[in-house]
Amino acid sequence: MSTAQPGSRSAPFQIAEEKYSASVVADAQGTRVVFRGTISTPNPAVVINPFVDAIHDELVKSGAKEVYIDFRDLEFCNSSGFKSFIHWIQKLQELPEAQRYGLRFMSNAARKWQRTSLLALSCYGVNSVTIQ
Repeated sequence: MSTAQPGSRSAPFQIAEEKYSASVVADAQGTRVVFRGTISTPNPAVVINPFVDAIHDELVKSGAKEVYIDFRDLEFCNSSGFKSFIHWIQKLQELPEAQRYGLRFMSNAARKWQRTSLLALSCYGVNSVTIQ
């Protein structure tokens, strides 16, 4: 696993496991967190939660209003993996209103599990999660 702060001059902020990876990309839309592969390990939170925590801290520090979570190349994410996104929403909900930012999930319509799972996630994060 390799991590570095977003915006730093060191290696890109990312995680790379055997079956999945994630990285932070800055593009015309803003900050985008791209997930690829299959998140199916029994406890992916060990890897994903510290990654999410670091991104969250950087977004709060920079005053971001929104971050894109790109699932278009994510083949599958088990319920244990989704707990990391619930963790992220909980961190958002703990912030004062003025510091909160939105999570905009980019999905792949060909992967039906994404719509169902992201809909459930949006119900949990009613004021902070958007799906496109």
